Amino acid sequence: MTNLNFSKTYKDLDGPKGKPIVGHIFDLEKDRLHLQYEDWAKEYGELYNLKFLNINVTVSTNPDTNAYIFKNRPNKFRRFKKLADVINEVGVDGVFTAEGESWKKQRKVTQKALDNKNVKAFFPSILTVADRLKNYWDTQVSKGDQLDYPLSKDFIRATVDVTTNLAFGYDMNTVENQTNDTQEHVEKIFPQLNKRVNSPIPLYKYFKTAEVKDFEESLKYIREHLGKFITQAEERLKNDPSLYENPSNFLEAMLASQDKDDPFTWDEIFGNLYTMLLAGEDTTSNSLTWTSYFLSKYPEVQEKIREEIRQVLGENGKIKSFEQIQQFQYTSAVFKEVTRLKPVTPNLYMQCLEDTVVNDVLFPKGHFIITQLSSAARSEEYFEKAKEFIPERWLKEKDEPVVGCPFHGHKKADAMKPFGGGPRLCPGKFLAEVESVVFLVTLMKDFEIEFYDKDLEVEELFAFTMQAKNLKLNFKKRHQVSDKLKGELNYSN
Repeated sequence: MTNLNFSKTYKDLDGPKGKPIVGHIFDLEKDRLHLQYEDWAKEYGELYNLKFLNINVTVSTNPDTNAYIFKNRPNKFRRFKKLADVINEVGVDGVFTAEGESWKKQRKVTQKALDNKNVKAFFPSILTVADRLKNYWDTQVSKGDQLDYPLSKDFIRATVDVTTNLAFGYDMNTVENQTNDTQEHVEKIFPQLNKRVNSPIPLYKYFKTAEVKDFEESLKYIREHLGKFITQAEERLKNDPSLYENPSNFLEAMLASQDKDDPFTWDEIFGNLYTMLLAGEDTTSNSLTWTSYFLSKYPEVQEKIREEIRQVLGENGKIKSFEQIQQFQYTSAVFKEVTRLKPVTPNLYMQCLEDTVVNDVLFPKGHFIITQLSSAARSEEYFEKAKEFIPERWLKEKDEPVVGCPFHGHKKADAMKPFGGGPRLCPGKFLAEVESVVFLVTLMKDFEIEFYDKDLEVEELFAFTMQAKNLKLNFKKRHQVSDKLKGELNYSN
């Protein structure tokens, strides 16, 4: 500590008053935890303390502090050990929870599987899922306008199909089949993880309630089901050695990249498949669902997307090439603005691996820090008109500065990190962005959405990821795009 310079320690930080012995354990509102952290930040500042029994925790909504933490992973910071333990208990022993050398080994193959080159090669499979989605939607609206339509379920199915194709080369086709046992079991995972991570006492280990038993049955099913894919992939590589040089999916790539001196364990292989299935389905589908919320709230944004579709594809065209994706600048800006206002992973849980000074504050080894990401992204301090939905803030007009751009002067890009940051930036970021553009173009080209009940308040529900509660939509065939927006979009890179 003699080489560290600081003027205060975490003990000097303020925070809400907790109860004797238990601290803030019973003050937490688990379904709106991220909002509660935001509220406390408004009262106690961007760095404040909480206490859970004898455990001290600092919450950071400060983008500089959070950026430093992300940049210095995995050397100075790791995920909460409890979070890693809970996730590992359910078998997700993959790159998400791995630390140190284990993370470096797993990250290499995961990052390669999800890099731009491989996403581009995989792009035809995304288009296949989008075509199925359009055909399914055509069937639904042929029966008439669909009231209180569960659009979020369609986004879940579409992202599951993309992920399973990419992860282990299996065409689950839940879009057309509309049901799949694996998907139904997977949907139970994140809500239960959230409960376990935020429970000070692991009662689920001692009291096997019906809910716990149901969850464990789902875990057993997923483990057995994914285990079959691992066995099949091992057989394919055995029968076709050329796959070692040219694997066709993520699972084959993991098996083909085995280091004889330090091979992946079965649990690591399973855990990474599991991670891709969970993260690929839940985060992207929730972001698309939040996008449908803003599209319903602002019909003019729907029209602008349709005008961009007309400009890029013509009146009756469809996406055919990967290169067309970059032309959908406004659609991409819409998705980016959604992830600013509704980041689906608003809280990330970190722990110091050594005594560390961040922004002049000393945090001792082992100290817990919750990096809260939604507060800064929605703050007037970092974003102009921060509470407003303005996709144009991400666009650049020809030969003009960005209108309403938050990143001038004292504004900071680090204030917005929906995919995390630093060396452990989410490796699926690019895939999620490409998927989202394809599915939004598919949706907006031929269909319209609107609120089923305009007076029903849509709430943010925290269940490990941030979900939309009470979002009810009407879904129908679109009317002709009006002429009033033609020529309005004039953007370039």
